[in-house]
Amino acid sequence: MSNYATPVESENGRCPHFDAVDEKTLRRLFSKVAAVRSEDYDLFSFTHRPMEVYDGSDPRAERTVSEDHVYRQFSEEREGNFVVVIEGVVGTGKSELCAYLSHRLETEDDRPTLHIDKNDDLMTILSDRIPEFYEEHFGEELPGASEFKNLKSDIEHNPQTVANNATSGAILNLRRLDYEVETTADQENEIRDYVADKLVQLVQRGEYDRKVQFVGEKEFEQNDYLQIFEGDIQSSEAASAFDAELWREIRDRYDTASLDQVLERVGERFEDTRPVLVFEDFSIAAMEAKKLRNYMERDKTSDNWDFIIAGTHDSTEVLHTQTAGDRFEFYQTNTPNSNSVPFLTEQTAVDFVRPYLGYIKNHDESVRYDRDDDSFDLKSAPAGSICAGCGFCDESFRDLFPFNEPFLRRIYTSLEEDQQSPRELIMVVFEVLRDFYDGIIEVPSSADVLKPLRNTVSVADAVYDEAEEYADLAKWYGVEEDTVVVIDRKFVDAFGLSVDGLPDEIEVGSQEVRVNKTGGTNPPPEGCPNCHAPVSKFITESDGTIKCGECSEIISRGRSSLEIKVEEAKQEVDSWLEKPRKYPDTNMYIRRGLRDLLKDLTDDFRLYEGQPLRYNLSSEKAPYVYPDSNDAPQWDQILLNREDFQRSDLRQLVEFGVRRVEKPRSANYEKMRERIGTQLTGYAKRWRQRIFETQLDNENVLYKQHAQLNFSDFLLASYATLVLLDDPTKPVTAERLNERYQSDEDLSLDSDLKKALKGVVDKADYPHFSNAMEDAAYVESLVGEIFGVSASALDVPKVRRRLDRNPPYKVLQMLGRGYIQNIEARVRFETGHNVKDFADTMYDVRKVLDEVVKRGYDDETVDYVTSTVEGTDMDRVGEIYDSLRTYDGVDAEFREALGKVCRHSNEDVVAAGETARLAHELSSGDNFDQITAALASQKLSNLKVVTRFREVPFAGKGGSSGDSIGGLFQEVSSHYVE
Repeated sequence: MSNYATPVESENGRCPHFDAVDEKTLRRLFSKVAAVRSEDYDLFSFTHRPMEVYDGSDPRAERTVSEDHVYRQFSEEREGNFVVVIEGVVGTGKSELCAYLSHRLETEDDRPTLHIDKNDDLMTILSDRIPEFYEEHFGEELPGASEFKNLKSDIEHNPQTVANNATSGAILNLRRLDYEVETTADQENEIRDYVADKLVQLVQRGEYDRKVQFVGEKEFEQNDYLQIFEGDIQSSEAASAFDAELWREIRDRYDTASLDQVLERVGERFEDTRPVLVFEDFSIAAMEAKKLRNYMERDKTSDNWDFIIAGTHDSTEVLHTQTAGDRFEFYQTNTPNSNSVPFLTEQTAVDFVRPYLGYIKNHDESVRYDRDDDSFDLKSAPAGSICAGCGFCDESFRDLFPFNEPFLRRIYTSLEEDQQSPRELIMVVFEVLRDFYDGIIEVPSSADVLKPLRNTVSVADAVYDEAEEYADLAKWYGVEEDTVVVIDRKFVDAFGLSVDGLPDEIEVGSQEVRVNKTGGTNPPPEGCPNCHAPVSKFITESDGTIKCGECSEIISRGRSSLEIKVEEAKQEVDSWLEKPRKYPDTNMYIRRGLRDLLKDLTDDFRLYEGQPLRYNLSSEKAPYVYPDSNDAPQWDQILLNREDFQRSDLRQLVEFGVRRVEKPRSANYEKMRERIGTQLTGYAKRWRQRIFETQLDNENVLYKQHAQLNFSDFLLASYATLVLLDDPTKPVTAERLNERYQSDEDLSLDSDLKKALKGVVDKADYPHFSNAMEDAAYVESLVGEIFGVSASALDVPKVRRRLDRNPPYKVLQMLGRGYIQNIEARVRFETGHNVKDFADTMYDVRKVLDEVVKRGYDDETVDYVTSTVEGTDMDRVGEIYDSLRTYDGVDAEFREALGKVCRHSNEDVVAAGETARLAHELSSGDNFDQITAALASQKLSNLKVVTRFREVPFAGKGGSSGDSIGGLFQEVSSHYVE
């Protein structure tokens, strides 16, 4: 074989097979990326260990299936697209399973297979991979491929020009989409340079797990020149919109098809077989991912692609739709909330690594396996092979040398629980092997990569002092017995360790070396080294520090009480997992840690992030219970499974809890958020949802039964009513609510309504209006959270649809006093303002408004304004008033009243007329229209321009009720003006 040289005579510690293998082969063999091994079919077949994965159809991911089961899901007879999704965290075998499936489909079934590598970006896929695949199978250029090549060529040779066009077009598009965008010339130049740099990256081979993205949220926040949006808009929305328009502009300019369109075009050409598309990592532009998902999940029998898609949960999240869930086959490589996999455990770790090490000795058939039943039983070395002639190794480690089974097993068990993945295990083994192969170390157990690993095998201190190599040898190669660690003598000889001058704690025999376990520590001093006081005078303090009672000399320093409590709690974590009540201190610390972290992640138990709606959880209560608890979860608690957390995370969590109890300021929130923040965020969402389900959106709260309404309907109906009370001169529409939401002024009861309502409603009912207004700011903020399209605007179409489906009056009419009382008072806007009280108030407001409709519609004022005030030319009235002021004989009362009228403008008259027409038009409408009409008429009756017109004494001066007020002024003035 070309990768091997002629074996030479073995040296100490160096197997002859290592002289026959080059570093390139070693690196390919131990590559962290399975695709590298898969390029060599023989190598992959030899080293691949049959896998098991979790069946994604099992919600608890408890049922595993074999890789062969996954393979059998593919059928040439299938109609329509077929998709297998392999999900898991990095390094848990996704690529390995992809390689296995694609090898069988391509090699055994002769299926045309297109591989999309992990570092293929979207541009590479569209301009290179698919066109090359098409040309390979059909001998002609893929239609439309030239557009992608043109785009790629222009980016490679003229990125600035492409960037200039994309930037200008994107900014114009954003303005057409009603975003407030303002840029300076210098700012646009900086953006163009930024986009040009991104374009250059777009046509280069990407890094692992890199997505196509022009503007990300972090980049938007970090670069001032990208912040082109005016007004209050969230960074995430701004970045997303900017990114989408840059990409859209580039695609439209070059008339390039989307990925799903290209695949459909290619798939149509395969008539007698089904092509296979393998995504080793599903990290492409979000825009394309959604289109591709829609293509894959559509129900069209003419489609004929088989997809194998691997990716982390973040990258495959777009695939989790209801339709895809029904049509795709989902598999999970790792155990939920862990990096561990079902096919790699402490018991299987050695067999997992075995074929990698055995492959080095396979080229002359020194190492062969009987792989029936997926086992790795080592066959005898055939005559003429290196192993047959060498005879050094025992059969127990012949294929594993320079390791043995304890060594490999301890590597796995010494890894942190969140690192016990196939990739991490192989990488540690390879690093040790590489250092040994390169001669950096003479004994594998002395490799630097092993030092951080937690290995509890410990030998006597004298061994560390006088023969450190034996300490490491025992730690990794030895087998523990009662008081000693036993090492196969062959490893001592292989690595050339001296057997002379060893401490008494090491016993060298012909077959084995026995090393004493920990126990030869330095004895405690027989007295104080300073004043020679006897041991009986020593004092042990609360922190474990030992001092001399005579001279206060410190004999040994202890640990702080905090450190002791942390260590003790950590030691109990594994046992606590099984029976938390048996370990009350550890249980208390973990409960405190979880509660404080959930409180932090929910912004003090707010039901919407940053919004004035929270649940005032009792300080004595946790927001969760364990599934095996004797106590059933109450309505403000969720189930939290201890088994969902990795033990390494629980150890950190218990330390956090100890610190929160014993020394609160020493607890590191940021560290915990980084470690388990994502997992706890899921629990925080569930807890918030629990409060909504039991308190705000439950069928037994707020509304009479079968109302089919929710809390957001109540908020919107309340907001609409408050906006009407704030200004009844405009109809309440989605556009009106958005206009009011964008105003900087606080909502308040209209000043002209105050006096009017006091005269219409009972004295005891009037306070309901002012009480409702006290919570207006909270309601407005929540309406923005639920119905907002940005921080400064509502989603008008969404609001319109909701108002059409559930009009405000209908919603408030369905409120039930008894059902409102079922809301817990702990659900609050702020201290002293709870949802139950506000709902009670809105119930009363609606009832009082019904009375306003019955008794408060002022048709006389409406008719007076429309028939008499409206149409008055205030400029002409002012001229008449100025003329009248020159005459002494004008009635003083008339002149004074007329002077007050002249303070108003034509705009005031027009506004009064519009309000009167609104009241008249809505007076015969539905309930809410009638409420609007009544309130508008009441405002008119107290509107200064109307009351001042009425105060002008026209009695005896002529005119009729049908005349305009302007006509009356004309007639009166004729008495004084020639």
